[in-house]
Amino acid sequence: MRRILPGLLTLLLCILSITGSIAQAKPEFRGVWIASVDNIDWPIRGDYSPASQKAEFIRQLDMHKRNGMNAVVVQIRPSGDAFYPSEFEPWSEWLTGKQGKAPVPFYDPLQFMIEETHKRNMVFHAWLNPYRAVFNVKTSSIAKNHIIRKHPEWFLTYGDKKYFDPSNKQAQDFVVKVVKDIVKRYKIDAIHMDDYFYPYRIAGKEFPDAAAYK
Repeated sequence: MRRILPGLLTLLLCILSITGSIAQAKPEFRGVWIASVDNIDWPIRGDYSPASQKAEFIRQLDMHKRNGMNAVVVQIRPSGDAFYPSEFEPWSEWLTGKQGKAPVPFYDPLQFMIEETHKRNMVFHAWLNPYRAVFNVKTSSIAKNHIIRKHPEWFLTYGDKKYFDPSNKQAQDFVVKVVKDIVKRYKIDAIHMDDYFYPYRIAGKEFPDAAAYK
């Protein structure tokens, strides 16, 4: 009996240790992107009604919840614009049809989305495109208060788009200021930076950053 007890105690400790490890394991991150640029996912193209925009976001959120997702990564700043009231950047054209135009009746989409996400015990990542400034130089509406009108020297044109020059210290500081503003004002769970630090390569065209590199 004396020989058996130490073995049983050792086995019990091992089981408790394993059980404790399983209980303390962090849940998986199961996230889904919700793209707003060019109305890919939300809002629906041409739908500028706050009521139906809210209903559509809730519909998508509930669908993702049913499918086992526990996080959403929502694009709130696709092109130097905003899906929230900002003193630094204009309202997004993909929210109201015209860049710089506020939703009517007024609401704060970012605040609404965060609240609805958290109600479902899901986490909300604010997705930003840090350096894309104009989605299409030929067709995009550009508000009077867009930073590109105030500081055109901060930007580079490549193909049909304009980008913040990543080597420009003032441009860098501006992007940081935008991020700090979001973090300060909203209870987001994370900032999600997209891949537009530099653009996708266009065959036969060089991105005009050689001078800055040198």
